[in-house]
Amino acid sequence: MFFSTATPLWKKNLVVIWIAQFIGMIAMSACIPFLPLFVLELGVSDIQSAQQWSGMISAAPFFMSIITVPLWGALGDKYGRKLMIVRAIIGLALAMGLMGFAQDVWQLFFLRMLQGAISGFIASTLAFVSSTTPKQHSGYAIAILQSSISAGPVVGSFLGGILSDIAGVRSVFMYVSLACAVSALIVVLFVHEEKNIRQKEHKPSVVNNIRFALSIPALRTLLLLIFLVQSSIVFFSPVLPFYLEELGAPKNQLSTFTGIFTGIGGLFSVLFARYWGKRSDRKGYGKTLRLAALITGTATICQAFVPRFEWLFPLRGIAGIFTAALIPTLYAAFSKNSPQENRAGLMGLASGATLSGNLVAPVICGWFASYFGAQLALLFAGSIMFFVWYGSKQEERQELQSS
Repeated sequence: MFFSTATPLWKKNLVVIWIAQFIGMIAMSACIPFLPLFVLELGVSDIQSAQQWSGMISAAPFFMSIITVPLWGALGDKYGRKLMIVRAIIGLALAMGLMGFAQDVWQLFFLRMLQGAISGFIASTLAFVSSTTPKQHSGYAIAILQSSISAGPVVGSFLGGILSDIAGVRSVFMYVSLACAVSALIVVLFVHEEKNIRQKEHKPSVVNNIRFALSIPALRTLLLLIFLVQSSIVFFSPVLPFYLEELGAPKNQLSTFTGIFTGIGGLFSVLFARYWGKRSDRKGYGKTLRLAALITGTATICQAFVPRFEWLFPLRGIAGIFTAALIPTLYAAFSKNSPQENRAGLMGLASGATLSGNLVAPVICGWFASYFGAQLALLFAGSIMFFVWYGSKQEERQELQSS
């Protein structure tokens, strides 16, 4: 990697981690959006059962991640955050490779749980960047890092959709595993972590981190908002392919259209990530969250009323523009309210709130959509954002009082 000698270390690491996470997200998004179709391939032929299983399998990693991610964050404070990134990527490579050999939905479910237990890639990179970036640049840095989470699916979902339609989902898992190995090598070679005395003296504890976070009103509220935002964002994902088919998408191209839908949201998130990051650093996170939650919720609800599947794509683009402001802004606010010596552990709790949304929302959606239909599921997902809008309004008032 070539950088100017005047480039701060935190910026160098941010670029390298962005590249590594971008590769990892390409890999994951090459198969994750198409798991509902893999469920059908594994022998679940009834659509109602397939929707329910899709929700369970989408949520499976987060059963374990909720427990393990805060632990990995605390261990990162103690033994080094770079080590946790490498461990997470290798764990992801192992789990995804094994999924390609699953013979039934139960095996796939348990392998997804294994992924959640030994991975935590995104949480580990977030902990590293948030703990090594100066506070005045945290909104910008976290937004840039999160943009790789959006950029990866732009490429990965498109390639994965085509590969899945041509060669089947199983072959895609092998490419995913290899790409994750490349990502781990990049981190090992090019990320440099500075040790400091406070990190060595500090004795992190998951229990102490939880107690601290719950004792600070701002952190408590932010954890709830993170959970609600992520729940709304991922709520509809388990039944998206079925909804596309219901609206007239060709059945033999469902993977491709699912990939395009996912990629459009990611593309607009990438394009606007830097803008939202700088805006939240400059104007505060309350105003940014209110605007983004309002527009995202409205665009999501509108998707329930479209006559044809083609109408979903521009609405997805609008949602993608404003979704880019939500989680990064919340993470930046959480990081700014966290002390340096245990910031990685506390950011693990923030990631845990995200994972909780990833766990709860798909399971509810799978059952909800199977009984009440996809349109009502979209209405529910969009409505969650209006609760976020209200919570952000309260946070904006507290932010103005403390400034």
